[in-house]
Amino acid sequence: MEINIGLLISYTVTILLMIGVPIALTLVAVFRFKVSWWVILTGVVTFIVSQVIHYPVLQLVGKLFNDGTFPVPPQQWIPLFNAVILGFLAALFEETARYFGFLLLKKKTKRIESAVGLGIGHGGIESIGFAVWPFFPLFGGALINFFYILFYNQGAQIANGVSMEQVQYTVAQIAQFWTNPWHLGFLPGLERLIAISTQIFLSVLVWKAVRTKNFGWFALAFVYHMVIDGIGVFLSYTGWGAWGIEGILSIFMLANIYLIYYFWKTETDKRKELAEELGVEVEALEDDEIEELDEDEDEEEDDEEVEDEDDAFTSAASEETQEDNTTIPE
Repeated sequence: MEINIGLLISYTVTILLMIGVPIALTLVAVFRFKVSWWVILTGVVTFIVSQVIHYPVLQLVGKLFNDGTFPVPPQQWIPLFNAVILGFLAALFEETARYFGFLLLKKKTKRIESAVGLGIGHGGIESIGFAVWPFFPLFGGALINFFYILFYNQGAQIANGVSMEQVQYTVAQIAQFWTNPWHLGFLPGLERLIAISTQIFLSVLVWKAVRTKNFGWFALAFVYHMVIDGIGVFLSYTGWGAWGIEGILSIFMLANIYLIYYFWKTETDKRKELAEELGVEVEALEDDEIEELDEDEDEEEDDEEVEDEDDAFTSAASEETQEDNTTIPE
């Protein structure tokens, strides 16, 4: 059987990315930016918990449509319908789990580095799961499947009692795999890079929701997650090719990276200003001082809202006075 060397190389690179990128990001977060291992682990747990609930619900919803309990939409609406349903369910369970993860570790996630760390744990375990866990939902075990293709032994299979027909069928499937274009092997790796960047960005948004007690950030994370998942589903149902879909989603990856950098820089600048006011190094800032900074900002926002309301009230009162004056006869 002839092996496609280009596909072999691209698939090997993909598997290294799927496993290596999460590990590298974790090490950088922990040892360079002092993110607690508990934060990384919480990200891992939030993903696992969300999927433990998500996939049974997904199967239940599918069953309810298949047995006629829920009406099936017209054929032309199925791509959009599936995109909305699948995107909504993914956002519902993952963002909710992420939110409670931040609440659970609120004292350990006062810095944006921890928000990124939780996202690394959340997206990283997903990436590694797709690579090495054969029972990962939908299409896991890329590494194991690849090894199976590389080292499939027909004689050993027959010796173990596998029928000749089954062995021939498997050999034909493996031969079909090697006929794929060499660049196809990069697709799973690119998809995981997009997913990891998305999970980190979503974690930053949910972190801001918890830190600022502003539910709008959570709503933004929910909608963003729903949209990006929904677009992938919609395009696949409407016949787009794999590279076309990943090309569209790569735009979101670039946006994710920029926005992560933007929020990181904003939070870092705040810490620098606080350190200058206190006359200490940034690294010497205590988490309590950062929390006080957040509380001061919240109070300033509240004061601004009160001032705006007072200004509006004063303006309204002034207008009423002017109206009264115009009605007084001379």
